[in-house]
Parts: sequence; structure tokens; C-alpha cells
Amino acid sequence: MDSTKLMQLREESGIKILEIKTDLSSYAASDLRKALEDLLAEKVERVVVNLSQVSHINSTAVGALVGVAKRLRQNGGDLKICALADNLTRTFNLIGASSVVEIYESENSALAAF
Repeated sequence: MDSTKLMQLREESGIKILEIKTDLSSYAASDLRKALEDLLAEKVERVVVNLSQVSHINSTAVGALVGVAKRLRQNGGDLKICALADNLTRTFNLIGASSVVEIYESENSALAAF
């Protein structure tokens, strides 16, 4: 599977936006982890992950998002998540990830929060 079709990376006002275009099951979660690790290696400090096209996320993907958010904060940056479907918001709340990662209704509101 071509990971470039699964996610798109762009930049707006110095903030990297990673738009996920598939459900985050085992295979796609690995691609997400790699994309996030690549951003860390590039010393990116501000990241928004847009999950508007995601209807399922597994614990590996949630763990990757939480882990990278914590590492970015240690270096003065942050990761924000936006546009979650209701079931994903419930998942993040249930496992406590929403207390670690800031969640916004829209990409614009996540960008404005920086």
C-alpha cells in the first residue's frame, strides 16, 4: 500500500498539517508512526493531525499520537488533533488520550490554537 495515498503532509504558517486519509488499523498506524517520527527528526515543533477522514483508530495509532505530542512538548512544541468523528472522540476520552492531546473541532481552530 502506498503511504502517500494514506496521508498528506502540508504546511500552513509554519505549522505542519498531517491529513490522514484512511482508517488507522495496524498497517496504517505503522505509517502514521513513521510519518510522525520523520517530523520529529526534522525538528518540526508544531503539528496538526487532521482525522476528518478516519472512522476507526487502533491503540497503536493513539499511542503514537500521544507519544509524539509529549516529545514535541519537551522540545517547546506541540501536536494538536482535529476533526474527529464522534466515535473517535469517545475512544480518546475513554482511554484518557484526550487529557494528553488537545482535540479541536476543525483544522482552522487547531491552527489558531498555536
